[in-house]
Amino acid sequence: MRDYEFYYTQDGSIGLYSYADDDVYHSKYGALTEAWEKFILPSGISKNLNQGKDLKVLDICYGVGYNTKALMSYVINTDEKLIIKKNIFQKLFLKIKFKIKKFKKFFKKNNKQYNNIVSIDNDNNLVDEELLLQSIESIVQDNTSKISIDCLEIKDELVKLSPFLKTFNTPQEIFTKIIPRIFDCFDTYWIIRKKLAKFALDISLKNRENITEALNLKYNNDYDVIDSEYKIHKFVNYILIDSLVDKYKDEYLDKELKNKLRKREFRKFFDKDMIKYAKFKQDFRYNFMSKFNLGAFLHNIYYDNLSERYEKMKFKEAAKLFKLNFYVNDARKSILSLNSQYDYVFLDAFTYSKAPELWTVEFFAEIYKRLSPLGVLMTYSNSAQVRNTLLENNFYVGKILDKKTGKCIGTIAAKEKTMIEHPLTSYEMGLCNTKAGIPYHDYNLASTREVILKNRENEFKESDLMTSSKYLKVRTSKNEDTNDDEW
Repeated sequence: MRDYEFYYTQDGSIGLYSYADDDVYHSKYGALTEAWEKFILPSGISKNLNQGKDLKVLDICYGVGYNTKALMSYVINTDEKLIIKKNIFQKLFLKIKFKIKKFKKFFKKNNKQYNNIVSIDNDNNLVDEELLLQSIESIVQDNTSKISIDCLEIKDELVKLSPFLKTFNTPQEIFTKIIPRIFDCFDTYWIIRKKLAKFALDISLKNRENITEALNLKYNNDYDVIDSEYKIHKFVNYILIDSLVDKYKDEYLDKELKNKLRKREFRKFFDKDMIKYAKFKQDFRYNFMSKFNLGAFLHNIYYDNLSERYEKMKFKEAAKLFKLNFYVNDARKSILSLNSQYDYVFLDAFTYSKAPELWTVEFFAEIYKRLSPLGVLMTYSNSAQVRNTLLENNFYVGKILDKKTGKCIGTIAAKEKTMIEHPLTSYEMGLCNTKAGIPYHDYNLASTREVILKNRENEFKESDLMTSSKYLKVRTSKNEDTNDDEW
């Protein structure tokens, strides 16, 4: 854990700082907010849910799993009503089938001329058993989409830790619960709310100074408004633990990981219930039970049988929606081993100056090969360099816009032009053709970070392309709007 430092983010989620990379995994505004607004909502996945079509997702640079967790939460919340309805019809189907079976037995016993007639409708017309059961079974058919998620991450310990991170209620959320909305017309309500937001920002970064500097350098957000709707569904971490226990077996909660989870300085960031559940699952898998995991056992029994929400929508039904695969290796090697066609690709690597190997023309080419015809790739980066790299691989490229401010907060790419809702403007396309758009190259997908950076630096010096600053001056001198017509 010496390589990382945890910090609170503004939306109640926990961010991570890497000393090795000298960079943050998440903005101080919120890891969950970023996942939802830059990856989940722009993906348009809601159009494909509940259509019975299996969907495949590639999460590049899984980290501690916020993009995957947000996706799973969104899917569960979307499918919850459908699954509850499906469960009702399943019960009805079984009940009617039982009554038909009972009726058949009675009718056959008391009627010598039994002709496989099994039920009678309101008009005393005879109804065939098969027709009745088929009509009900057609309603019971599973129309929910199954989601297969392939998670690529180079750091094994981050994958193992991902289900244990807590999500807190923010000061503003607590304030909103205590103070009724009826008072929001008074100035005092908003003054206190604003002060609480500032207070949350002040206490959110108690860690080292370089973390604060990295966050301030990279992010500038409106901290007065925190969206509380972006939460992790209570089933998600359980499903992740089940999948990780299946992957690592008895090596999941090994001695090294247990020591990290016990460390006093990090204990406040971890969910004790999730740790107990992981111990229970690992011990139960190998038929080992001791008094130390009895609490986890009882905790699991409660959620599986007594919790009201588990009664309405069984955990097992939600778990059936997902298949999780973890590939812990250099993403360049992992992607070469994948043969699937993905409907959604989340590219959430460190910035291109920190991890250039995952922003090269050649790496994007491998993503293009594995993207389905109507698939989309999403990333947080707005740089001309990243966009030009996408363009060189024949992607159609567009922008991800903030739903509230309309500002550009990311980039989306696809093979099909109609999948791009907000195309690049002519100014943005022109910027891609300046020196700023010169891409990285990694021809054998095995070059070191230093080599990739050095090669681009040399190409930049030798290039005859216009610089981005000169391009901006030329556009300004022509009185052209830098956010004008779309291509």
